[in-house]
Amino acid sequence: MITWTMWVLGGALALLFAFALLAPLESLRWWSRRGAIETRRTFARVGAPTPAASGPLPDRFVVYLSGVGVVSGDGLSKREREVLDAVAAALPGVRLVADVFPYSAENRSLLQRATRWVWEGLERWRRIRRESIAARLIHVRNTLQVLVSADPRYGPSFNAGLAQQVVRSLDQQGWRPNCGVPVTLIGYSGGAQMALGASTLLTLLGMRVSVVSIGGIFGDDPALDHIEHLWDIRGSRDRLRLLGPIAFTGRWPIMRGSTWHHALADGRVTILDGGPAKHDGRDSYFARHAGPDGVVPADRLTGQLEAILGGTAG
Repeated sequence: MITWTMWVLGGALALLFAFALLAPLESLRWWSRRGAIETRRTFARVGAPTPAASGPLPDRFVVYLSGVGVVSGDGLSKREREVLDAVAAALPGVRLVADVFPYSAENRSLLQRATRWVWEGLERWRRIRRESIAARLIHVRNTLQVLVSADPRYGPSFNAGLAQQVVRSLDQQGWRPNCGVPVTLIGYSGGAQMALGASTLLTLLGMRVSVVSIGGIFGDDPALDHIEHLWDIRGSRDRLRLLGPIAFTGRWPIMRGSTWHHALADGRVTILDGGPAKHDGRDSYFARHAGPDGVVPADRLTGQLEAILGGTAG
């Protein structure tokens, strides 16, 4: 007899198979329809006369890219927003952007699609049963986009779209080509790979780009040869972040010629202790209660981000 659980499991597996097949197609379709044209227009701005800024420029622009659990650019958790608000309050010279949905080349959130009803249902189900298989489908779908970004075949088109999302968000905050203000991308979980993926094109636009990874899952992206620095915050109880060094061969110790090892050798990677933080859940980097070491993870993370963005970190 087929039970309701079996139906749910079968449907989840069918969706997983469909996600895997369709993951690269969204960015390829965008590129073939208008991506190449939009990218050329973006590059054309670099050589064009730069309009005067409408107001004073900040000391630094910061773009935050959330983890694989989000369904939209404005879907950050309350704990994430509290940390970002605290950093912004402590560093008035920093202008922070947190409206980019990094798991789409077009900045189309999962709630702006014909399948919106599916994602809304999964989001409601996740609030009820966070560890259910159905609720984890959001993570699976976005994780597949992380793999697309890291794939040398499909990544360039996806990352070009993501980079232009970042540029559009920065435009709204007063950024102008050749303004010289450094840009830091902060990526949590899979958002770290998306930050690196977008960085290559951003550096080609003349930006001074650095990246902060919070429990990041990322590969040996070409951007590691172009960015100024990468700070990698690692929690000692974060097991999921180990998927990066395991799944991406360029991060294996024997692959000394990879971009990851080039960046390490150049001293452009700083590994920071994230304490006994887990990847997600109540004991994550953004947790508001004291951890096993007596330190509140969110306070530690806030202090590390303030030091990095304020220029006092190693």
